Parts: sequence; C-alpha cells; structure tokens
Amino acid sequence: MGLQSSVNSAIDARGALALAAAQEKDPNLCNEKKAIELFDIPESDNMNGITNLPGKTFAQRKLPVSVEEQKYIGKCLAKHGENYRSMMRDIKTNDMQYTDAQLKKMAARFFLLGKDQIRVDIPEKVRHLMACCKGEEGRNN
Repeated sequence: MGLQSSVNSAIDARGALALAAAQEKDPNLCNEKKAIELFDIPESDNMNGITNLPGKTFAQRKLPVSVEEQKYIGKCLAKHGENYRSMMRDIKTNDMQYTDAQLKKMAARFFLLGKDQIRVDIPEKVRHLMACCKGEEGRNN
C-alpha cells in the first residue's frame, strides 16, 4: 500500500539516533522520505492574491481582516502602540485576552491592509507601519 511504519523517525529523538546509526553503517542510505520539512514561516502573511483563494466566503475574500477584528486591534494599537506585552496585560482593552503573539499576528495582518480594505480609523501611533500609508508620510509632514 505504500505506507511506512516509521515516518516520523527523522524528526523524533530516538528515531534520529537510530537513523544516524544506520547511516554510519550504510553511507548510501539517504533521507529522501521525510514526513515533514520545516521552513521559515514569515511573521505575517502576504495579502497579495488573497482575493483569488477558492473555498473562501465573500467576506473573507473581500476583507482579510474582519471589521470586528479591525476595530479590536485598532483600539489596542491606539492605546499601546507596538507594545504587545502591555497590550496583552491590559484586560480592559484586550477583553478577549489574546496573547502577545496573537495580537502581534493580528496587528501584522492589519498593517498589510490596503486602503480599500480598511474600515476603521488608523491610530496615529502606528500610521507609519501601515502599508497603505507608506507613500503619504512625506505629504503629511
């Protein structure tokens, strides 16, 4: 059937030791069949092409960050700026009690929104980080 009995041997500790010992005995043994390969994952997603994803609802294709999430992260960013640790600890503003990593990811997605996707006012503390406002910095100053 093509199933392997030890597909995770390349990634768990005991399997890695056994694989290293087997490779010492037989140098021709290669690692072609790995269960997973790890890649660097970017901190935020690239929003280009999000409108062409099949299987997404109209709202998800139109707005990668929902209006509710935009209001939520906008309120948090307006109060704390880029300090995600203090944003996480402020339970009045962060009433959903998101972690600092969740808030950072939500903010990163918010920063990548285009002018046609933003439905809330952009906080002044983070206006310089917005992708849609990069060209306007010289005009406002």
